[in-house]
Amino acid sequence: MKKLLFILIPLFITVSCDSQVDYLITTEYLYKNSTASKVNIALYDENSILIKTIAINSQQTEMESFTSDGPENGIIRPFSNNSAVVAKVILKFESTNKCITYINNQGLLDYKNYDNYDDSMVDKNENTLYFDIGSEEENSSVNCN
Repeated sequence: MKKLLFILIPLFITVSCDSQVDYLITTEYLYKNSTASKVNIALYDENSILIKTIAINSQQTEMESFTSDGPENGIIRPFSNNSAVVAKVILKFESTNKCITYINNQGLLDYKNYDNYDDSMVDKNENTLYFDIGSEEENSSVNCN
């Protein structure tokens, strides 16, 4: 019995001291509307069901902040705290009824497309990314269906 205790006690100590450390990473996304039009960012799931709409008035900025446990460093994907996976984003310019649709990591769906993204950001646990919705997006928009 004593031999069994000598074997089991170190085993329990080893297991209890080998707990995994969880890290928190935070990513803030700032969307600035530099156009003269109100802009709506509509988020859709893989079945084209509207999940959420973010409205941004002209010359205003909206922030989306996400915190998650996981690896020590990294960037949380845009729009990732929703209960459904965002598969499509439609950016709509209200005054002209023109839209841009982003799918498959295009535009707003991939943090690498944000204005201030830098590869070194993946080595941090807190990041702020900016996306300026301006004349480039407005000029490439088409009539909404």
